[in-house]
Amino acid sequence: MKSTLEYYWNEIQSIFSFQWENPLFLYLLPLPLFIYLIKNVWQNNKRAKISLSFAQPLVQNKLTRLLSFIPEIIQSAILLSLIIAISEPYESIIHHKKEAQGIDIAIAIDLSSSMLTKDVYPSRLEVAKKVAKKFIQKRQMDPIALIAFAGEPYLACPITLDNKYLQGALGALESNLIPEEGTALGDALGMCLNQIRDNPKSKKICILISDGKNTTGNLDPNISAKLAQTFKIKVYTIAVGSNNTNIDPIDESTLRSIATQTDGKFFRATDSNALQKTFNEIDYLEKTKVNNITWEERIDQSTFFIQLAFLLFICGMILRLTWINNMLED
Repeated sequence: MKSTLEYYWNEIQSIFSFQWENPLFLYLLPLPLFIYLIKNVWQNNKRAKISLSFAQPLVQNKLTRLLSFIPEIIQSAILLSLIIAISEPYESIIHHKKEAQGIDIAIAIDLSSSMLTKDVYPSRLEVAKKVAKKFIQKRQMDPIALIAFAGEPYLACPITLDNKYLQGALGALESNLIPEEGTALGDALGMCLNQIRDNPKSKKICILISDGKNTTGNLDPNISAKLAQTFKIKVYTIAVGSNNTNIDPIDESTLRSIATQTDGKFFRATDSNALQKTFNEIDYLEKTKVNNITWEERIDQSTFFIQLAFLLFICGMILRLTWINNMLED
């Protein structure tokens, strides 16, 4: 019972925070007071008056006098509730939502034995993984696929928005994961295209990280590049390794050709700082578009006041059917 009363009291208190669909009806709020005043003036004029004298002053019961106002209070409360109900009060809740138009990204990392070369400390592969992880952490709104490759490609993680799972898959990449030795650039790029080509609405890019030329595989890199151009997929290629020609020299020509054919860009990363700057530039060039959406939710409150008026009406009817009503009239 207490909780019910608290509910009604809280709802009545919240009137001051409501907004109104038909605020002009609120000008009728003084109406119960006018009706009460007119009714009492009318009754006083029509009531017959008899002058009586008593030996001792007649003492009126104060409690009875106060209780006599209950029917008038109930009727006024019913009328007030109905006036508020027809004014259609509502609570307004403003919702905000960020909707990202993500970019579908496929990242391919070379796992061939030459990526273990330590000319980029601690190794080309470890630096590539470390910088790629930072890039992935920034792209929370973008679906990303991870492909590893050596003599053949390996799908380390299908395209996903699960950033933590993707980072775990990236951390698990090791040079011995793919037993087939070699560098299958064309096949790796082909697998990248298969992961991101199906979404017609999304912008799509590939990031291909390697240190060597294409030495094996079924798909020629130039054919893969033409397929990427057909699907309007931009390919950024990154050659990792120092300029020291005595330590597994870098072949740039194939990577440059792929980037040029797909309107992408070729980067040369000779150390970890250069590789970090490369990823920062790709992150800057391929910004995720985020739209801020705002909408208003209106929660109607008029039903409560209709229910309150009905409850008060029932209370008034019960009052009239009991002995209390006779006591109040007396």
